[in-house]
Amino acid sequence: MDEYGDTWAPPAQVLAELTARWGRTHKIAWTGRFWLATHHHPRAPWRSQIEPTPEQLESRLRAHYGMPPGPPVERTKRRRDAR
Repeated sequence: MDEYGDTWAPPAQVLAELTARWGRTHKIAWTGRFWLATHHHPRAPWRSQIEPTPEQLESRLRAHYGMPPGPPVERTKRRRDAR
């Protein structure tokens, strides 16, 4: 849940979306608590990034690498009251 009271889609769905977006350059993983992105190239600057939310992970990846290659993927959020 983020600071606005919204919950993210299930981790498997978010993982698929992040992988679709960043999978050409990074391996994306969910530990159950943190989101990780590891660049495929071992000598890449900022090879690993660890963040508590997928939004923060994408923000940090964009800050270091710019927009990911390929078309943007829509992220799904759902409101708590929409269950």
